[in-house]
Amino acid sequence: MSDDAPQPYVRKIDRRTALAWVGVVGAATAVGAGVVVYGPKMGGKAEAKGYGTDPKLVNPETAPWPRLLTDEELQAAAILADFILPPSGTAPAASALGVPDFIDEWVSAPYPDQLKDRPLIRDGLKALAKTAGKADAAGRAAALSQLAGSGGDFFKRFRALTIGAYYTTEEGFKDIGYIGNIAREADEGPSAEVKAAIEAQLKKLGL
Repeated sequence: MSDDAPQPYVRKIDRRTALAWVGVVGAATAVGAGVVVYGPKMGGKAEAKGYGTDPKLVNPETAPWPRLLTDEELQAAAILADFILPPSGTAPAASALGVPDFIDEWVSAPYPDQLKDRPLIRDGLKALAKTAGKADAAGRAAALSQLAGSGGDFFKRFRALTIGAYYTTEEGFKDIGYIGNIAREADEGPSAEVKAAIEAQLKKLGL
């Protein structure tokens, strides 16, 4: 491994937690919600009770279907997730929160939305693994920039899942300054610093 090669991705969350995350993001998407925090992710202590009524998740490492992403696909997911949401200030990178595990669980689940996304996401990750996954830093940057600029369905869907997952976490809430349902006398709106940060991220994402 060269000095500038990305570190191999190490899974951050267990099956029970990943499935709970899929359930929350899926529910938020279905009702058009922006963000729905689902609680602590580490150690299988998610507040949600599972995804639907199908998984029997008494054992945190047990699920009724296998995870499908190969190691190369998972590594490509980590590279792309961190390109979309790199570390910034006190906010961790997407991979540090386990977003690649979420992506793996999402495309592995046998439900309509997930089955629809499966070939799109997996084919995109396989292609990315052959380019950015094996290139030097300059080659990865070029491949990722080209992918982002293509406007293709894979990048748009992966970006939506990554952002949707990231901003259902407590860390994501902190990054955007969300403090929950706390009564305030007045709402002055986001600060100039927050607006500038959001504009910078939107520009980076081509939005």
